[in-house]
Amino acid sequence: GKNESNQQPLTADEMMQDVISDYANKTVTMELHPHLKGCYHASIHPCQHAKVMKAIVKNLIKSNNTNTNTNKNTNNHQQAQQQEGNEHLQQQQKGPSVENYLFIFLKFVSSMIPTINYDFTMEVTADTSK
Repeated sequence: GKNESNQQPLTADEMMQDVISDYANKTVTMELHPHLKGCYHASIHPCQHAKVMKAIVKNLIKSNNTNTNTNKNTNNHQQAQQQEGNEHLQQQQKGPSVENYLFIFLKFVSSMIPTINYDFTMEVTADTSK
């Protein structure tokens, strides 16, 4: 981004103001841009986001399994409808598709840097209990 008053690139400190404090200087750090002299960019460290994404996906699978188990007391018509979506449920129990994983990752990034605007066209819910 640029500073509104002088149209200069933001400093590392100015960019860090947009990062949630839980992630600042841990998961998200500011580093010199490799191609722009004297400019900084936000870097999300893979070792950190991999741990978080693993926990998110694990909780998503756990939530899907819990929802499946709580729906067992249903009538025959409802059971037939549930069987139609059985393949989909089995896939969810294995984990999200690549497209959904990317969407979940963008949700994670937006939790770190909430000032970035995204077009969220789908919803993801997960069990947050440990």
